[in-house]
Amino acid sequence: MKYPVFDLHCDTPINIFKKSFHHIDPSRLKSEHYQGAVFAHFVPPGSKTPFLDAVKLISATRRFLADQPGCLILTDSRQFVADRLNIVLGVEGGHIFDQDFKQVEVLYDLGVRVFTLVWNNSNRLCHSALDKDNKGLTKKGRAYIGAMGQYDIQIDFSHASTRTVLDACALTRNKVFASHSCVRRLNPFLRNIDDPAIRAITQCRGLVAVNFSRKHLGDRSVFDHIDYLLDHYGPDCPALGSDFDGIDDPVFPGPEAVQGLAAEMAEKGYKPSVINAIFSGNYLAFRKR
Repeated sequence: MKYPVFDLHCDTPINIFKKSFHHIDPSRLKSEHYQGAVFAHFVPPGSKTPFLDAVKLISATRRFLADQPGCLILTDSRQFVADRLNIVLGVEGGHIFDQDFKQVEVLYDLGVRVFTLVWNNSNRLCHSALDKDNKGLTKKGRAYIGAMGQYDIQIDFSHASTRTVLDACALTRNKVFASHSCVRRLNPFLRNIDDPAIRAITQCRGLVAVNFSRKHLGDRSVFDHIDYLLDHYGPDCPALGSDFDGIDDPVFPGPEAVQGLAAEMAEKGYKPSVINAIFSGNYLAFRKR
C-alpha cells in the first residue's frame, strides 16, 4: 500500500534557481507519491541583500512551478486538490527581514505562507537553538509575531531556541509547527527540538515533522523519533519534514524511498489510518484549524 506524502520542508528552491536538481525533481514528485510539499526559500546569512535575494528565489520558483502540469501553489488554508501536486511557499530565516514588517507583507503578497523564524544564526527577531537556546524573542520579534496574527501565516519553529518557541507560542494567533526537527531527548543535538518546546507547540494544536538527516537522528531511526512523538504527544503531533536538498546525509536517498518508512511502520503495528495521518493527514488537518 502506498501512502500520499506531504513533506513539510524541502530546500528545493535553490536548485530550481540553479536549474540543477538533487534529491527532489519536482516533475517526478507525483509519481513518487508526493501529494504536496513546503518549498523553503533560504538565503545564507552572509548575503548583502538578503531580502532581495529571497524575492528572486521566490520569483524563480513561481515561474518554474507555473510551467509544471498539475502543480498548484496553495495560498489559502481551504485550498487542497488531492490529484494535484500542492506546493506551499516558505522562507527560512528571519535574517532576511532587514528593514520593517512591510517585507513580511511583500512576501505574503508573493504567496509565501510558511515563515521559519530563524536558521542557525540568531537574528533581529529571535534566537536560534544552536546559538542561545535559553534566549527567545526580541522586542522586535514580539512585534512581528503580533502583526503576523493578521495573516494566514504558518509560523515554523525549526532551528529556533526553546525559549523562542515558548515566547512565541504564548503570544501568537497563528498556526505553529516545527517543519524539520528531530527529538532532542533521543539525540542531544541542540538543533533538535526539546520537550518543553514540543509541548508548547502541541498545546497550540501544532505539529512536529521529523527530519531525515543522520546527524539529527543520531543513533535512532526516523521511526524512533516519530514513535516518541506519538507516544508522548498523541497521534495528531507527528509529521514528515525531510529536509531534502538541505542536507547531505539523508537516511532515504530521495522521495521514491520514503514509502519504505510506511512499510516499517506497518511491520511494527501501526494502523493504516495512523500511517496516513503521519504521512499527510495531520498536516492537511492542521491547515484547516
